[in-house]
Amino acid sequence: MTKDLQYYLSLPWKFEFTKHPDGKYSARVEGLSCYSGGDTLEEASKEIQEALEFYIESCLEDNLPIIEPGEQRNINGRISIRTSKTTHLKLLKLAEQENVSVSHLINDAIIKQYG
Repeated sequence: MTKDLQYYLSLPWKFEFTKHPDGKYSARVEGLSCYSGGDTLEEASKEIQEALEFYIESCLEDNLPIIEPGEQRNINGRISIRTSKTTHLKLLKLAEQENVSVSHLINDAIIKQYG
């Protein structure tokens, strides 16, 4: 099965809407960095659908992974690892030289290695 735009749009995405004190609405797609809003709930609903379509199109064009509904439940962006004290010290020194945190240093290394 080809996972194209229509495939992704047909998935059961969950949308969250928030009404703000000024009466406007913000909207987001649960599990994705996809946000929009509008003056009314109807407008916010229309805008978030369009934002989702644009988000998916962009990911497909750039060959980026799209996390499907249901795959999101255990993804929180945190990875805990154990390493030797020697390796930890090396990472601390490298991070200090690059003026970044160890987490940032490791994240960059993972991205360079695996995309």
